[in-house]
Amino acid sequence: MNSQHNTTWVKAVEVNPLPMKRLQVRLKNDQELTLNLESLIHSRDIFWRLRQDRYFKQVGIDQFGCICWPEGEDLAPDGLERYKSE
Repeated sequence: MNSQHNTTWVKAVEVNPLPMKRLQVRLKNDQELTLNLESLIHSRDIFWRLRQDRYFKQVGIDQFGCICWPEGEDLAPDGLERYKSE
């Protein structure tokens, strides 16, 4: 996705779901991150849909370069580092 919106954060340009509630993310600055969202998803009721693999795999990127899902769940782009896998 090529977003024309100016933001204060580095935009995600590619996201791919991985097993065990992980995401592979490539940012506009070519940095690649593997995020582990398992504890976040299971600790917050707002993310109940993401507990289903079929829905989790519907991850995408919105017009602002943020990681999101169809029903409105999203991740704050400035907080992705806290979910980074070792």
